[in-house]
Amino acid sequence: MSIEQVSLDIMNVNFTINTPAEEKDTLLQAVELLNKKSDAIKESGRIVGTDKIVIMAALNVVHDLLKVSLKDDLAIGEFERKIADMNSACEKALSRLEQH
Repeated sequence: MSIEQVSLDIMNVNFTINTPAEEKDTLLQAVELLNKKSDAIKESGRIVGTDKIVIMAALNVVHDLLKVSLKDDLAIGEFERKIADMNSACEKALSRLEQH
């Protein structure tokens, strides 16, 4: 497993962190989602202060994640595994089509 240094910008604050290379894309998506939630909270004008805005955005993201992971007792790991299985099935089907 290779580790990669990634520069992140969260609400105009720069961070450099180490992450497994295979998790970089997911990390960048998480930062994008956090920034979008933060921007929405900031634009609402109800909460002032970068730290409070980021905390509220993080709470919103975690809350959304928990709703997804608890819905129909489907854990995130199971969900990822099902997607991987579907992806594998699609790749096998495409491979068979290419052979014919």
